[in-house]
Amino acid sequence: MRVAAPNLPSLSLAAALALGGACAPALAQVLPTAPARVYPMGSLMGYATFGAGPTLSVNCVSYPLGPGLRVENTQQRVVLLGQLPGLKGPVVFQRDSMGNVFRVWLLRDNQVVGGVTAAPNRCLFRQF
Repeated sequence: MRVAAPNLPSLSLAAALALGGACAPALAQVLPTAPARVYPMGSLMGYATFGAGPTLSVNCVSYPLGPGLRVENTQQRVVLLGQLPGLKGPVVFQRDSMGNVFRVWLLRDNQVVGGVTAAPNRCLFRQF
């Protein structure tokens, strides 16, 4: 036995797009743009300079890079180790029990990070 479908008004593609476009500003106010990134406990934040060799200088303090180092850029993509020398900017990083840096997140210049402790600062003239 066949059951007839109810008579529903069919929307054209143009009408559906117009309806979606009219609702977009209201949805943008309700939905957050992007979730805030949460960093692991014990992470430190500062201004980093990657040098040639296995070291990272954050706020004028040198840290050795550990084995299995993982560096993520602002789009959460892994940065190759060959691209690191000469790279400068704000970062959040983690150290292991030996003091080696094993995880680094590169930040945008204007990015605000909450809940992360500032790394020690030994710079004499420039305060980050």
